[in-house]
Amino acid sequence: MDTKTSLLNIGLELFGKSPYEAVGVQDIVDHAHVTKPTLYHHFGSKLGFYQAVFDHFASPFFDLIIEKSHYKRDLTNNLNEISCAALAFFQDNPTAYWLIEYAINASVESEHHDFVSEKWRQLNQAIETMFTAAIEQHGNLKGKTALTSWLFIHAIRAEVFVVLTKQHPCTPDLPYKLVHQFMYGIFA
Repeated sequence: MDTKTSLLNIGLELFGKSPYEAVGVQDIVDHAHVTKPTLYHHFGSKLGFYQAVFDHFASPFFDLIIEKSHYKRDLTNNLNEISCAALAFFQDNPTAYWLIEYAINASVESEHHDFVSEKWRQLNQAIETMFTAAIEQHGNLKGKTALTSWLFIHAIRAEVFVVLTKQHPCTPDLPYKLVHQFMYGIFA
């Protein structure tokens, strides 16, 4: 494994267990058994390193969900696909889930906040666009698409959390149950 790939894997391990602010450059180089100049050579800074780790391990999740949110004129099916895709992604990549969770809860003053916020803005916009397209069939979504998209994103986060922390078994029908319950709110 080359040095850059090794550093990225160390970054996932460290940022998947602790918030950005709790991981120092010295922690990174000590775990990777490299020097600070080596880290800076590959990534420029701690923030550059974090962004590379996030792009490598977390951005595929965002890309997948954005792709699944293209409206196919069947909102329930769209939501099921998103729910299934998210759960499967994080079952295969549990540390990426924790990387994203630490990122979501970053302080607005933190160095990496703007970078992470942009990823979430793009995800929310894609899902909101899906809900906006569904207004034709689900008129009661009118005026509620922004809030509905955030609520759905957080429902997915909760679904993954209970599975990864073994608070709920991952049954094949779990994504469907989540969507079914969520749809009650849309139809109400």
